[in-house]
Amino acid sequence: MRLLIIKDDKELLKDVINEVEKNYIVDVASNGSDGAYLSQVNDYDVMVIDSDLPDIDSVEVCKMTRDADIKTPILLLSGNNEPSCKAKSLDAGADVTFSKPVDVDEFMAQLRALARRNGMLCNGSMIKIGRMEIDLKKKQLYVGDKPLPLRRKEFDLLEYLLLNKGRVVSREEILEHVWDQGIYVFSNTVEVHVRSLRNRLNKYVGKKFIKTIRGFGYKIDA
Repeated sequence: MRLLIIKDDKELLKDVINEVEKNYIVDVASNGSDGAYLSQVNDYDVMVIDSDLPDIDSVEVCKMTRDADIKTPILLLSGNNEPSCKAKSLDAGADVTFSKPVDVDEFMAQLRALARRNGMLCNGSMIKIGRMEIDLKKKQLYVGDKPLPLRRKEFDLLEYLLLNKGRVVSREEILEHVWDQGIYVFSNTVEVHVRSLRNRLNKYVGKKFIKTIRGFGYKIDA
């Protein structure tokens, strides 16, 4: 999952940033102008906007994002708990307003909730598909009661495909959301990891669990 965090105060969100970077690919913008630009040139799963920005009001950044027809879920961090302030943020396009100071565990749970907005069958941080359970919080796959070890990128790939269950995702989308920007990847990186993931899962879910849509990408229908 790829996140965009727009914030100015590095120390205030230091713990949050550290925790998020353990689990997801994160781009950070230090002001509203850069954040609005990144939101329009990159595809993110969730955006986080801090209320204390040096140039543009966070509510205005929300408006700019929605005016550009960007539907990415937005979590807006606010230091003002007044109902009128929250209403203003929601009217501008924020999906959730989150009060500061930030509780890291609650924040991470809210991120997972926003990432699940595509409506897949899920209970809390767990996804259940047949005999399999995927714990998004612990980054662990279980088959029955037994954990099935996956490499980090295999898990990230499975998570992204499940978050987009029922939709074909292209190789380019997978590279953008599962691999860090700026790193060198071989031309067949996605194919190699899909093959490896299939080999680990075939025994439990069958060879057609991850479908190849020739010329387009990959899809999970389960």
